[in-house]
Amino acid sequence: MSQLVEFVGNHPFQVLLFLAVLFLFLNALYKEKSQAFQNVNVDQLTRLVNQQNAQLIDVRPKEAFAQGHIVNAINMPLSDFTEGKAKIDKLKKKPVIVYCQIGKSSQAACQHLTQAGVDNVFNLKGGINSWISDKLPLSKD
Repeated sequence: MSQLVEFVGNHPFQVLLFLAVLFLFLNALYKEKSQAFQNVNVDQLTRLVNQQNAQLIDVRPKEAFAQGHIVNAINMPLSDFTEGKAKIDKLKKKPVIVYCQIGKSSQAACQHLTQAGVDNVFNLKGGINSWISDKLPLSKD
């Protein structure tokens, strides 16, 4: 124990730096565990769609959606969620997977969905970029 006290006395900067990093790590871990939705990867998304008939929601702008999206996804731009225009009553009965370009905007949409009473909400980690990087097809219909 005395060696620990001596180390802290001799290296206060390193100890403070360690404590700051530990705090940030624990805070990020707590936020991820306490969110009401789950992050999923591309494989998990595919399983949810194939086995549980999950509904895909693309929250990118209409122009980006038109350039290419995951098959059977519907376009609900994030602005529809923030302005209360999104029609989500029909989404309450089945799993919903939300994605955007990189996975950040979709987190806000996931929060709106969970607050509106949708139980099974998932966020595609990495967004459509992760889908594209796995060389999976896009639809342009």
